[in-house]
Amino acid sequence: MNTRFLLAAVAAATLAACGGGGDGGGGGFPAVPLVPPPAPAPAPAPAPAPAPAPNPDNTSSAACFNEADLHEGTTSVVELDITSNGETLKQRVTTVTRARESFADATPVRLLRTSFNYFNNSEATDRQYIDFVDGKILRYGSRNGGEDADPGLGTNTNVPTFAMPVMSPGQTLDINYVVKTVSAGGNSEQPISGTDTYVGRETLDTPMGAISACKFSGVSRFRQVDGSDLVQNQDNWIAADGPYRGQMLKLVTRVGETVGTVAATKITYTPK
Repeated sequence: MNTRFLLAAVAAATLAACGGGGDGGGGGFPAVPLVPPPAPAPAPAPAPAPAPAPNPDNTSSAACFNEADLHEGTTSVVELDITSNGETLKQRVTTVTRARESFADATPVRLLRTSFNYFNNSEATDRQYIDFVDGKILRYGSRNGGEDADPGLGTNTNVPTFAMPVMSPGQTLDINYVVKTVSAGGNSEQPISGTDTYVGRETLDTPMGAISACKFSGVSRFRQVDGSDLVQNQDNWIAADGPYRGQMLKLVTRVGETVGTVAATKITYTPK
């Protein structure tokens, strides 16, 4: 695996490793709905004691999702070092939460994501579609290009929609879906399968300092055009607290003897 292949694989690997969701690619999801329920009607005296607030220090994956990612106007800018075979390339990924948009028979939140590659001054933009429904983060798929892009550039739909609930340490989720691509150049299907395990909480040393993170470990199998499977192992760390909560801090992939690393070196997060 060369470093440019790793650049292309980052999005798919992150999805499989962390289950999607959270500040431009986090893992772990909230145990409470995005919109709080209405306050109950006043009770006769004596009033009942209020329910205790959720424990922010629990070890589930809930802490590694940031609800603000689904709020229109939230922006993250992440500087990345992408390393493989002794070569390191630098990339900047900017993600802006936009209004909901029709996609895959639903109306999910739209994330406008722009990746800038410093090594050749190239830029690519796509639109990711996510939501939070019934306690799970849903990833519907993506459209290639920016908001005004030609639809012929391609639409990629996850069938069934990829979903991940809150996980406890040691819990494993089976993954099995197909990415169906429709574009002017033709249609295709890529089956993706594997497992994703929430290992638990770890402290990760990063250029931004030591950060408490949720660690996920997974195995992904990507069906290739020739019918063979590309098997990729990955470990993924997602910030669990602080100003970077929900952001991907580090991703390590292994295909055979080849190891690739994606590491955040600077994060600017502006929630709404």
